[in-house]
Amino acid sequence: MPLTKPSLAKFYSLKYWPIWFGLSILRLIIALPWAWRMAAGRAIGWLLYQLSSRRRSITQTNIALCFSDLNTAQQRLMVRQTFADNGIGIIETAMAWWSSHKNLTQRVSIEGGALIEQAQTQGRGVLLVGAHYTSLDLGGILLAQHYPYYATYQRHGNALMDCIIRRGRLTHLPGIVERGDIRQVIRLLKQGNIVWLAPDQDVGPQRSVFAPFFGIDTATTPIISRLASATGAKVLQFSHHRTQLDQAYLLSITDSLASIPSGQLEADAAVLNAAIEAKVRLKPTQYLWLHRRFKTRPKNSPDIY
Repeated sequence: MPLTKPSLAKFYSLKYWPIWFGLSILRLIIALPWAWRMAAGRAIGWLLYQLSSRRRSITQTNIALCFSDLNTAQQRLMVRQTFADNGIGIIETAMAWWSSHKNLTQRVSIEGGALIEQAQTQGRGVLLVGAHYTSLDLGGILLAQHYPYYATYQRHGNALMDCIIRRGRLTHLPGIVERGDIRQVIRLLKQGNIVWLAPDQDVGPQRSVFAPFFGIDTATTPIISRLASATGAKVLQFSHHRTQLDQAYLLSITDSLASIPSGQLEADAAVLNAAIEAKVRLKPTQYLWLHRRFKTRPKNSPDIY
């Protein structure tokens, strides 16, 4: 069953106070004027860049691999901007959970919504394929105001943060489903619902096929192909980016994945990765380069990180 909105009652003990303090700061920031929010996000990104040598190293490696056409100085600038945009992403997440979305309406444009409407008119479920852009929560929740959808979800390692994330999302979505609950995802799609899923993270060698992503053989989950085959759902790509010098958002739904399922998992994975890559290239620093996307390597290939 979709997860329910949890209670915060058990999280007021002393050990959770640092998290509550951080969340309180975020709530104060999102009460500020827009330009100040963006500046605060960049400051958070700068702080993360300075304090997290591990994430900085991962990001530097990813940028060097995927944008080898850039020189060293350009790559270094891109890494810093990636941290700035991911810092803004933290503010955007807070806005998604706690801001009045009426104030965001004038900043949002949606392209391709008719594709969702057409599929639903046909009685089909919609498999909305996303990716880990920095505005993940905000972009998704802004779309849900027009096209309510169920989101797949991976539990957070910290119990309080898991509770906060679930409450934030369930305030605006009809439901969320744990990523491993494939039966529930299939059931929702067969009922004609919209389900969001982001297949752009490394889930290990046992559950992956390899396909190019930025020219690198990348472990890619074939879950999109399998869900589409099992349910007959329409597969659409969903992306969201901050535009107009950080003043607005563009939400885009496209039919770039129309060939899935083809019956060939590797071919579908190549189409999927190419489609995600094309969207990432539009605003490359608004992607989560901080995670080890290329952790799982083909047999006899050297480790990247």
